[in-house]
Amino acid sequence: MVTPHEQNPLSGLDSVQETLARLGVENNADWMAVVLFARNLVSAMDLFTEDQKAQLQAIVFEQMAKRPLDRRRFMRIVNSIQNFVLENQKMTDLRSQLATERQGFNALYHEMSKVVVEVQESMAARESNIQRLGADTEKGIVEADSPAEVLRRLRGMISDMVSQARDEARSWQERARQLEHTANFDPLLSELYSRRALDAQLTAALERCRRNNIPLSLMFLDVDNFKIINDTHGHQVGDGVLRVLAAILSAHAVQFSGYAARFGGEELVVLCEGLDEASALLRAEGIRQDVARCPFVPHLTSPEAVPPLQVTVSIGVAHLGARQSASDLVLAADQAMYAAKAQGRNRVVRYSSLATSRTA
Repeated sequence: MVTPHEQNPLSGLDSVQETLARLGVENNADWMAVVLFARNLVSAMDLFTEDQKAQLQAIVFEQMAKRPLDRRRFMRIVNSIQNFVLENQKMTDLRSQLATERQGFNALYHEMSKVVVEVQESMAARESNIQRLGADTEKGIVEADSPAEVLRRLRGMISDMVSQARDEARSWQERARQLEHTANFDPLLSELYSRRALDAQLTAALERCRRNNIPLSLMFLDVDNFKIINDTHGHQVGDGVLRVLAAILSAHAVQFSGYAARFGGEELVVLCEGLDEASALLRAEGIRQDVARCPFVPHLTSPEAVPPLQVTVSIGVAHLGARQSASDLVLAADQAMYAAKAQGRNRVVRYSSLATSRTA
């Protein structure tokens, strides 16, 4: 039987061999790997909270306390570990972020493929126009009654080519704008910038604010009970909730030149260049109230009527400190957001209040 003391992480192979000997599987490499993972490796994993680590260790040792410790029992424990890891919230968030990135990459690849085709077609059309100009010029010279007529025809041909080139330039300018939008904006929430664009903007904003001595704050928003919305009504409704939230967030961000982006999944952020924490807190409260006041009506193809959903958000606000990096700012706002969740959801919490409570 494995005692609670043995569930604590210990270092050294001697203690592991001791445990294996008591369990009757001494020198078995498979079971040694399981014990090493449960007692040592899981403690070093940043993927889990301390409570989750203890829970995972308890699951493993509870299974190992049973008999027999055969191959079937080993595979059951391995599957339990795999399921625990895959169902972890951080892994879920990473998968969601990866899916979003892949969706954005596919959209960008599709746009770039169209551009390549259009470049090839444009080059072929331009070569054809030049050849036609040469043929038309030769024909015009032969058929013209006078040098003045030749000059008039040449001017007309050149004017046509300039006009075509101008139209083509406008078309390429529009195509460049489309490519920029595809690269920088979220594929699902078109009002919001993508995570990739946010990372670049955050780095640049931090340098500007430090150089010009102006404040920089960050809001971190998360939809309350979003998993319940998805599980109850489906991802179609969940995506609709995110689109409405993105529209509200974008409308607010425009008012104070905020940079609204999708961080991942249902997590959204607003970079507030020029706003201190108190000002960002007031703006965040306005966003929270508008989201809470907005009844979301799902648009479904099914005949069943779905009542309006009451959607709320929890928001964390943090201000860039003197020695903080961009990742420190994001982490601080994220921690404040989780504090808002812990305090009952549908509220705004600023990171400085957490720091004050810790030192009080």
